[in-house]
Formats: sequence, structure tokens, C-alpha cells
Amino acid sequence: MKKTLILETAHLLLSKHITKDDIVVDATMGNGYDTLYLASLAKKVYAFDIQKQALIETKKKLDEQNIKHVELILDTHEKINQYVSNYKGVVFNLGYLPNADKSITTTKESTLNAINQILPNLKTNGFILLVIYIGHEQGKIESKAIQDYIKTLDPTLYKIAKIELPYQNNQPPYIIFIQKEKDEG
Repeated sequence: MKKTLILETAHLLLSKHITKDDIVVDATMGNGYDTLYLASLAKKVYAFDIQKQALIETKKKLDEQNIKHVELILDTHEKINQYVSNYKGVVFNLGYLPNADKSITTTKESTLNAINQILPNLKTNGFILLVIYIGHEQGKIESKAIQDYIKTLDPTLYKIAKIELPYQNNQPPYIIFIQKEKDEG
């Protein structure tokens, strides 16, 4: 996998927020690179994808490194809370599965539904990290919907950072990092 400044930055953020005591979720396992990285940081990783090919590729990588503390789940990220409830953070690497059918992408509906379910479940200092790709039409739609949604979040409850490469002309991905500051109530 080609390392990019955005992915390196995402990994740096994750390394500062995840400890060996944490349970984390890879909401979009893809080819397993983020799942592997999360496994190097956390006590337990739950990784989701709707495509069997993603699970096959990720399992190969985990087996090659003899990593056992990852659970692979063939299901949508909309159902994270049906499988795990005690997690510190959730990582989304949106878009489509590289080297696969590019017509199968994450969608604004499934992603917003997942975020909406995850946020109340986060403990203080819990987080959602999204890497958002805008280089394809569905990514642009999803990006706008996420931007509109996060504007509605209470800034006393959530701190939100956006990291982008504004001076690139190739529509690079960008990061949204949402950290829960305190519980509602």
C-alpha cells in the first residue's frame, strides 16, 4: 500500500490516542492495512466490511503475522453496536475497496447512520477518525453529507479537527477526527 501524507497523519493521530488497553473498531477493513496497524496498538480490534474479499485479504495478512486479537466481521459498519459496545475509537477509511469493484462504495446513508449510532456510545476521550476520499462521485456526496452532519454536533461535547492538503490539485483524501469531550447530561 502506498503511504500518503494523509494516511501517515491518520496513523500518527491513532498512535497518540490508542493504548494496549483499548478496544478499537476498523469500520471499513478493506485490504486490512488499517486493521493491522490498529492491531499493533490496541488490545482488541473488531474489523468490519461488507465484502468477503476484504475479509479474505485481511485474514491472510493477520495470519502471516500470527495476529490473533482481531475479530473479522462480514457485516456493515451500521451494525457495529450489535457486535461490540465497549470501544475507545472507530476508524473509517471511506470509499471503495482498492483492486476490486469500484461501484461498491461506502455511502452517505450507511456512514452517517453508523456515526450517529457510535457517538453516544463513545466514552469521554473516545474518538471517530474518518479518512474521506473525494476523488470519485460517491465520495464527494459522502463528504458533503459528513461535513453537514458534523456542523450539527454540540461543540461542548465534541472537538472536531479537519486535516487536509488544500494545495494539491489531485483531490487528495482528508481526515475528520471527532473526539468526545464529555457525556451528554
